[in-house]
Amino acid sequence: MNVLLLSQFFSLTKGGGEYVFSLIAKSLAEEGHNVWVITNKIKNEEYQTHKNIKIIFVPPVLEYSGGLPTGFYQNLRYVNAAISKGRSIIKNEKIDVMHSNNFAPALAGSILSVLTRRPHITTIHDVFSLCGKQYWKLWGKQNDVSKISVFLAPFFEKLILKLTHKAIHTVSDTTKRDLIEFGAKKPIYVIPNCIEIKDVKYTKAIPFQFVYIGRLVFYKNIEVAIEAISIAKKKFPEINLVIAGDGPHRKNLERLVNDLCVQQNVKFAGYVSDQEKEKILANSQALVFPSLCEGFGIVVLEAFSQKKPVLVSNIHPLSDIVTNGITGFVLDPNDENQWAKALTDIIENPQKSQNMGDMARQELEKKFSFKNMKQGILEMYSDITNSA
Repeated sequence: MNVLLLSQFFSLTKGGGEYVFSLIAKSLAEEGHNVWVITNKIKNEEYQTHKNIKIIFVPPVLEYSGGLPTGFYQNLRYVNAAISKGRSIIKNEKIDVMHSNNFAPALAGSILSVLTRRPHITTIHDVFSLCGKQYWKLWGKQNDVSKISVFLAPFFEKLILKLTHKAIHTVSDTTKRDLIEFGAKKPIYVIPNCIEIKDVKYTKAIPFQFVYIGRLVFYKNIEVAIEAISIAKKKFPEINLVIAGDGPHRKNLERLVNDLCVQQNVKFAGYVSDQEKEKILANSQALVFPSLCEGFGIVVLEAFSQKKPVLVSNIHPLSDIVTNGITGFVLDPNDENQWAKALTDIIENPQKSQNMGDMARQELEKKFSFKNMKQGILEMYSDITNSA
């Protein structure tokens, strides 16, 4: 099979969706299929190599912006370049199926599908317009957010469902339900995310240390974790939270840390490499992930890989991945007292915490393996190409 992947980021380290597309390429290549990838080059990024993967870089060159999506002009440049390169690849390499990731690649894939009559699948991870009536207004209040993107994003989110595609690939039943509510009419394939499961780093966790890893954007709701630290600090003054990641909401979070006088208990580590992320997880008691809106949450699986319990908000699909009291805690995203109690519970009950981490690793290996995702992707491609 010859597959053309369209993704502005094609990276193992720059986001969950991008990580998944890198794994899709790898899984196809290892099965003997040929993969072409049209992507923007990211400054200082190292790209995977395989004899069956051909990466085609198109303008513009991007610099990872820690949570902010690419701008409108950058998206247009990608679409134009991807269409030009894609037509040539489809013609010369006899592409069987195209698969796009997110807005601009979906537009390019749709146009290429019309021009070449090749089937196109688009991946949608989240439906942000259903994350509350105030979502886009709150997004626009963050630092360095383009006002034009706030205006256009809801339009493009609706438009993506009207573009030419044979099917939608998504990562959770929650997003599938959202897509149907949002008006999706084409077949939807739910293939849960996975990670490449790595060996556990058997290092002794730093006492009282917890970690958040991800983009610093408003809907990640990191405030509740900071407030919980300020409460738990009264019982355990040594408690600390490492916040790894960057984004437009960082200054607001730093202001909250100062207001609560927990500067000694909360550390902003900024963007960290994949190796640093593994080390921080291994060194921490647990991962906190209090997001209010999520399509999946790959970092939860990364914590499971290191045998760490995870504290998540009581929202789908997070509450489907984490089992309360078994692999972590599922908590009210608006109740900092609940989060503080869970933090202190982990500190006071190290054996229980270890048991939850062990169960988390077992859950990862059982439900979210690379093998399962690979099988799902190949079956989806087979369905689409056979019906084309």
